[in-house]
Amino acid sequence: INIISYFWLLMTVLTGIWEFAFISQYKEVHNYAETFIQNDTHVWTTRYDLSYVNPWKLSRIFYAEYGAHADREYIALDNHWSRVIEGSHAVLCGLFATLALCFKSHSKNKLYVISATVAMSTQLMNSILYMAQYFYQMRDPNSVNYPSAEFPAGFALWERAFMYVNVFWTLMPLYVIIMEYILYGKEWICCQLRDRDRD
Repeated sequence: INIISYFWLLMTVLTGIWEFAFISQYKEVHNYAETFIQNDTHVWTTRYDLSYVNPWKLSRIFYAEYGAHADREYIALDNHWSRVIEGSHAVLCGLFATLALCFKSHSKNKLYVISATVAMSTQLMNSILYMAQYFYQMRDPNSVNYPSAEFPAGFALWERAFMYVNVFWTLMPLYVIIMEYILYGKEWICCQLRDRDRD
């Protein structure tokens, strides 16, 4: 596996775990995010002990920061959109990335490429749909994400800089799909030539 693809597939598996943790402790994430909003604080300026590398704890502080300072719909108790986005990502992307790594470790290259492609394609589609919906919300005065004095967006979302994390969830799946097809294609051609030479 291309090294960058490998680490992104691992990151996708880890993200699936974070997303499951986020959904399972949604109320706690909401409450923590509300504390950030009320006190105008950030996760980056708060001290945490080493136990926060635990996915359940890291997920809570990550999504609380994201909900407080990037996408307020993520912490809306009466709206299920964020849980649908995260749940579909966890199931489709996380599960298929796990399968891809398992298949590769057992030298089942065709199944690896299929699973990696499903994982990355669903991740890419998930990201595109999510960002399209977010930009639509920013134009809707009734949306919690509508820019205001209390929740400014700034030029190019500079006031909501944590939104830029979504660039990785858009570009990296494209990279993995392209690289794994290229690498798989080269491997397939080499195998075909080797088989032909044997004949």
